[in-house]
Amino acid sequence: MKIRTVSDEQIKELAMAEGADLFGVASVEMYSDYSAEVKKRMTETESTHIDFMVPPEDSSFFQRISNAVNTLSSAKSVIIVGCYAYDEKAVYRHSENELRGKIARTYLYYPVARRLAERLALFLRDSGYEALQGQDVPLKYVAARMGLGCYGKNGILLTQKYGSYVALRAVITNAKLSPTNRQAVSFCEECELCLKACPMGAIYAPYKVNPRLCINTITRREAYIAPDVRAKMRNWIRGCDICQEVCPVNRRLIPRKPDACADFDPDNHTTHHGLGELKRFPELSDLSGGDRPETVRRNAAIALANIGKGRKDALRILEENIRDANPNLCVYFRWAMDMNG
Repeated sequence: MKIRTVSDEQIKELAMAEGADLFGVASVEMYSDYSAEVKKRMTETESTHIDFMVPPEDSSFFQRISNAVNTLSSAKSVIIVGCYAYDEKAVYRHSENELRGKIARTYLYYPVARRLAERLALFLRDSGYEALQGQDVPLKYVAARMGLGCYGKNGILLTQKYGSYVALRAVITNAKLSPTNRQAVSFCEECELCLKACPMGAIYAPYKVNPRLCINTITRREAYIAPDVRAKMRNWIRGCDICQEVCPVNRRLIPRKPDACADFDPDNHTTHHGLGELKRFPELSDLSGGDRPETVRRNAAIALANIGKGRKDALRILEENIRDANPNLCVYFRWAMDMNG
């Protein structure tokens, strides 16, 4: 196919027209400092790839994503696109009174960012270039390097306009584009609210997170959850926004109108496993039943224990749904029933 020259501005205009809130370009390079930092973090926290939600068979994951050439051998540029993910349907008011669970707000916008990246990749391929969309680069790291934002002390990308509620996706291409080179503003200064707010102490130092202790990963793993940890999970069903909710930058955000494509997509996003056809602000009674995956039922039982203490409706939900629970699940249901008894 004959290559049709495309300009940086053309691609940016297309991204913005398709709904991107963030757009940037980086030249392909080896991010050895990124993989070195991950290795150091693993040593400090005694964590493994599994604690970072990387499958055990993909032990070279961090080394692989540190160089885009490992994904596309002809790669010359990396495009990062982002979508603002804090919408009106993710404002979790009265969740405890209504016995509802919380799901990390950004999760809903992964499909939106994915759709956007797919359209940019298709445009580049139609123009004669190679292009692959996905998460095969260290997204937050590259976005910070190009100045789309900076790292917050909770280890999450923090942007000036959208706070840390941004869903990111990458397009790797052999089109040679001009790198974005902005100077990001650091917001954190002396603030350490996120460190103090984390109930698990997962943010063990500024900009350093222990994945073994993070509620985000705990809610997704199948591993046994000890009672002292359960009590700190509050009503988070998948993921956690506690460190983001206390952030002064995020607290002044105005929720956006929901994107029609904001949803859970288990087929393309591992973080969405078990969340298919789920409401954004789910009732815990709907999550406790036998038609839900075991981790979701487990987390719902824990949430009912944490926010339903002394409530007959919470105890009734647990009593009804323990009937078809397997022995592993019964441990959590019985504990939750004792907490509500």
